[in-house]
Amino acid sequence: MYTSLFIWLAAALIFVVLEIFTPGFIFACFVVGSAAAGVTSLLTESYLIQGAVFGVVSLVLIPLTRRFAARITKPAPVASNMDALIGKTAVVKNEVSSTGGQIVVDDQVWQARSETTIAVGGKARILSVEGAKVIVEKM
Repeated sequence: MYTSLFIWLAAALIFVVLEIFTPGFIFACFVVGSAAAGVTSLLTESYLIQGAVFGVVSLVLIPLTRRFAARITKPAPVASNMDALIGKTAVVKNEVSSTGGQIVVDDQVWQARSETTIAVGGKARILSVEGAKVIVEKM
């Protein structure tokens, strides 16, 4: 009788360890399901009933924990301001070289530098932002 209880408690312990190393509260549902099946093992020796309790409790908790996880987790930050410029395509306003130049991106004029010279009207991709200047490469 207690053998089933120890098996379910061992399963719950394994699920706790898995939950610690994975995000999303999925294994937490299985921890509670294993504990419920362990309590059920004290009431009945039927492995079928114990397995059914484990399955039903775990499956009922999954959608509930998904909502809880969505509420407590924060979305990834959206690139804004200068970080949002990285990867965008710009048009060269004044020739850009290693000493400087100007580009236009999103109707804004920016000071720019590039390892290669980019002629007026050329296209450039923004690689990074250093202070008030953007580093670009020729497209």
